[in-house]
Amino acid sequence: MYDPPREVLARIPGLELREMALARGNAQCCGGGGGVEMANSEVTHKVAAQRLAHVQATGVSTVVSVCQQCKRALQEGARKNRIRVRAMDVVELLWRSVQAAEE
Repeated sequence: MYDPPREVLARIPGLELREMALARGNAQCCGGGGGVEMANSEVTHKVAAQRLAHVQATGVSTVVSVCQQCKRALQEGARKNRIRVRAMDVVELLWRSVQAAEE
């Protein structure tokens, strides 16, 4: 499912959507899928660091996903590697935009 989350993001005022070089069907794993972290957390951290390099190449400060595993793996990877990128869920970002609009 690629378009519906992007359609939601496109409706958030002031949001600039930047795609990573490897997106949609070519997107790479964040390292957190399939319970890999429970079996080998080092693999998760290395894969997340690779994906975070793709995030950094876009120049954004926030990466958004519809997957809770991605949010967790990328946020933890950013913290461990001291990368200034925040990971958020699409619904979380949407909720923040609604709250901001009400202020």
